[in-house]
Amino acid sequence: MKKILLVMLLTFTTMANADEGRYTMIAEPVNDKGGIWIIDNETNETKYCWEYEFQINCTYWYTLDKHNRNDKR
Repeated sequence: MKKILLVMLLTFTTMANADEGRYTMIAEPVNDKGGIWIIDNETNETKYCWEYEFQINCTYWYTLDKHNRNDKR
């Protein structure tokens, strides 16, 4: 079941990259587990989605700049 889900997610990734170019998706296969990083190229936000117990879970959208800065400008 996990392999079918991964194939479906990778197929969706290919279709999303071929669409408008707004979203970029990067698969992260690690030991038959892992997930998908989704990057919104217009707003520079990202989220991470993964499968757990037959459900797709995703983080909220967040900006990488806020998490990577050491100073608080």
